[in-house]
Amino acid sequence: MTPYWFSKKLPASRHGIENAIRLAFWARGFGNTYFTCTQAEVPVKCAGLWEGTIPLAVEWAPNDYFTLTMQEPNKDILEAFERVLGHRATAGYRNAQGDVVVEWRAKNPEERFSELQKSGVTDLERLS
Repeated sequence: MTPYWFSKKLPASRHGIENAIRLAFWARGFGNTYFTCTQAEVPVKCAGLWEGTIPLAVEWAPNDYFTLTMQEPNKDILEAFERVLGHRATAGYRNAQGDVVVEWRAKNPEERFSELQKSGVTDLERLS
C-alpha cells in the first residue's frame, strides 16, 4: 500500500512532512531512520539518516515520482524504501556527482527509463 504522503499532496509544512515520512518508516520497523524536510513545496525534499549514520536524500512529487539518493548502493536501504512505498523501484543509476540515485515512477515508468538511457547516466540498471 502506497503511503498517503506519496499519494496525496501534503500541506507545505516541514514538520508535517517530516512526521509523516518518519512514522511510515518507523511503523515498518525502521526506527533508526530520520528525516529533515529541506523543501516543503513540490517537489518535496528531505535529507535523512539511515540507521542514524548513513546520509541519504529523498525527493518526490506526489503520485508522480520518488527518488532516493545515497553515496553508495545499499541493498538494505533499497529494500526498506520498496517496502515503505509498496512497490519496486523503476531504475537505479549514478548521477553526475557519482551518487547512486534510485527512482520510483507512478506515471510512465517506461518513458522515464528511455529518457535515462538517452541521458547518458552511468551504471543505469532497470530494477522492476
